Amino acid sequence: MGKKLVSIKICGGCNPRIDRARIVAEVRDAMTAYSYEVVFNKLNADFIVYLSGCTANCAYHENNGSKPGVVVAAATIDTQQVDEAAISSLINQKVRICFEQPAKS
Repeated sequence: MGKKLVSIKICGGCNPRIDRARIVAEVRDAMTAYSYEVVFNKLNADFIVYLSGCTANCAYHENNGSKPGVVVAAATIDTQQVDEAAISSLINQKVRICFEQPAKS
């Protein structure tokens, strides 16, 4: 079996309320550390991170529901309000749970 493929689907950024660039960098670095391959704006991955800067949630508009994923819309994850500083770690946790890999110490 090859590397797990994680796609980060990013909105256009017209009204960002969170620091998308920081979140992308943190998630990309964590996924790489877990030996997952990271691509951007692809829908044919093993897991998709839909990252929207505001509640319009544009990154999620192309979702067809066929792949596991996590939806970030401003400071919410899967419709639950969260602290912006925790977004990256919560995304990483959801990816690890999906792939059934325990957290590294």
